[in-house]
Amino acid sequence: MKKHSPPASLSVSLRLTFAALILCAGLLVTAAPPAATVPVNPILPADYLGWTNAFRLQNEQLEAVIVPALGRLVWLAPAGGASPLRMDANLQGRTPTAEEPFFNIGGDWLWPVAQARWPALSENKSDWPPPPVLADGPWQCSAWIDADDAQCARLTRAYGPPLNMVASRLFRLRPQSEELTIHQRIERTGPSDIPVVLWNVSQIANAQQIILPTDPQSRFPKGLKTLMGGKPPRGSVKKCDAAAIYTVRPGAETKLGSDSPRAWIAATKDETLIVETAVTAATGAYPDGGCVVEVYSNSGLGYSEIETLSPEAPLAPGTVLENTLTIRLAPAPAVSTPCDVATAAQALAEQ
Repeated sequence: MKKHSPPASLSVSLRLTFAALILCAGLLVTAAPPAATVPVNPILPADYLGWTNAFRLQNEQLEAVIVPALGRLVWLAPAGGASPLRMDANLQGRTPTAEEPFFNIGGDWLWPVAQARWPALSENKSDWPPPPVLADGPWQCSAWIDADDAQCARLTRAYGPPLNMVASRLFRLRPQSEELTIHQRIERTGPSDIPVVLWNVSQIANAQQIILPTDPQSRFPKGLKTLMGGKPPRGSVKKCDAAAIYTVRPGAETKLGSDSPRAWIAATKDETLIVETAVTAATGAYPDGGCVVEVYSNSGLGYSEIETLSPEAPLAPGTVLENTLTIRLAPAPAVSTPCDVATAAQALAEQ
């Protein structure tokens, strides 16, 4: 990733101001605002595990590290603690090559197109690996301290034909805050008939449990939909009032989705509970038959992915799709039943 001089880091458009003002609210698909510049106090890049252009956001409670060369959040942890995000030590310091359409290093990232649409973009007409237009690559990044002393970093990537769009992720950590917010945005820059989506993935290393909300009015049996392979192992899913908890079993590979409009998902990793909540005012059909959150868990590979989604949007040029993702970390209940964990996750998600 090429380093940017401080003046380039200081150049920010009115679109960024607009995003910051509405960071905590879900957004409708709207026309993009006009561009202008505003002053900011820059945060300079630093070396991190072999990457020379990483950005660190930190306060007394949390620390986050973003690597633009990967387009990913690679570390999120309580101050002085461990990150639940997976990071493949064998790939540290490396960047994706053209021969690696999916650089499976871990962390947290965004897909802007639903997987069901990948075959139409792929030479092999398959939904895996990602098509060339979505292959992992570097993102632009600038970081600064905002007027309210929040530390911010904004990742941006332009996608050419046939997608014709710009995706951005604005990370924001307020002083004394125990949560990281990510304002996610896709703007259509030219004609395209391919709908976009804000599909966020966080890869958790050796998660023990995954918690999903369930909706009493769900179209899915018991509020969950099996998305690939067979059903989860017998006894691995327990229903707890308005949530379900999946306990990861050795050797199991499972993908489940929930259509609950509460749009949160959580996981336990050792002594840490990680909860993610997505908020949007965009309307329309969600991917995978209406899934708002999903989990992919592969015990053999040593990780689970907790995922939030937005409705798909067939954007016209100059319009945008936006949402806000909030990530919270807390100690996992020390001695508890699965339903105690589900209750703790729900309380953290809805606080």
